[in-house]
Amino acid sequence: MKPRSLALALLFTCFPQVSLGDYGPTFFADKKVSLPLDGPTQKLSIRFTCRQDMGLIGASLFCEKSVQAPSYLGEIYPDVKGKPGPQPLETVSFVPRPGGWVTLPMNNIPLYEGRVYHLVIGWDAFRGGQHHKIGKIGTGNFASFSATSPPMRSHPRDGAKDPAAALLSFDGKDWTDLPLQPLYALHGLGARSQGNPYDDPGERPVHGNGTPKEPNDDVLQGEALHPHAGMNPNGMMVRVRKKGKPTGPLRYEVHAIQYMEGKASRVFSGTALRPDQVTTSFQWFTVPFDRKDQPQPFPPECRYVGFRTDSGKTSGDSCEDCYLISDIGSTNGLPGAELFTFDGGAHLSRAAISTDGGRTWADDFMRDAHVILLGIHLPPEAKDVPAIPTPLPWSKGLFP
Repeated sequence: MKPRSLALALLFTCFPQVSLGDYGPTFFADKKVSLPLDGPTQKLSIRFTCRQDMGLIGASLFCEKSVQAPSYLGEIYPDVKGKPGPQPLETVSFVPRPGGWVTLPMNNIPLYEGRVYHLVIGWDAFRGGQHHKIGKIGTGNFASFSATSPPMRSHPRDGAKDPAAALLSFDGKDWTDLPLQPLYALHGLGARSQGNPYDDPGERPVHGNGTPKEPNDDVLQGEALHPHAGMNPNGMMVRVRKKGKPTGPLRYEVHAIQYMEGKASRVFSGTALRPDQVTTSFQWFTVPFDRKDQPQPFPPECRYVGFRTDSGKTSGDSCEDCYLISDIGSTNGLPGAELFTFDGGAHLSRAAISTDGGRTWADDFMRDAHVILLGIHLPPEAKDVPAIPTPLPWSKGLFP
């Protein structure tokens, strides 16, 4: 077995048979970037393609810093040749608070599937009024808004592409595309929503806890995955790097969950990567399953797909001579944040950790680790559903 490091596009070219059957979060971020708006002509635009018809009742963005901030305007514009059009569909005045998500109320603005729009943020010179310019902006009166890198141009919930997705900046003369992924959320009537909630890129340490001959205290990291239908897995994909000089290989394990007992049991496992195959920078690796690992159909139920090694030990919040799996999370104040994460909720996927060698796991409900199953979805099994007994005779029930 020779796992290979590949870019995502190349991976799906090389594995066309799994492109419609894989399952897991492909959306990632390496770092968060803060963009100050401290000039009267500066603006930012979050450009997006609307995925479904919706009545927009709210829009959220992430404010990183606020220093005696002035009032800003949040405006929704239709797109005209990649830039905001001449007239806004809605305008909201707000003063952002730092360190979290800010949600702007919208007046049920109709947005239409397939059309491109802009959420534009800029200085409100009138501070919500119409009399005279009373708002102050400058290096002592400003707020900064966050984005992530690299630009993904896709939707976090299901990986669907959005070529129009971008963050633009305005310098008073023209708009410029920035090489960043916007952080935003749209809230519509009827729980319709879209956006990128992942404001916190991170990494998850995998190590042997300093005791290479004692597997029961190994620290495993991975993702709890609950495919919509059964899968026949032929491999997996993981985004990983190494720290220091791990001596042992990185191994994968799939654990079934016994919820009533609070335990997990290993279903199958195998070797994923040797230390010399992993670099100190994050890379995607494909890991084909070997027949000797006895891969079996993955049922439509939640299982932990994790990684372990007997090398390394803990070091503060990280580790030494170990492996790190990348992850992303949502923090601080986004309404309905779980609706925007991969597959629309933590019930179907979430990052997870085991500190006792895989016997028990703790879920991290607002984070997703970059662990993906590769395989073909199986057709659902036909099952006879037994009749539900009526507790009372029909004549005495709720129906005449």
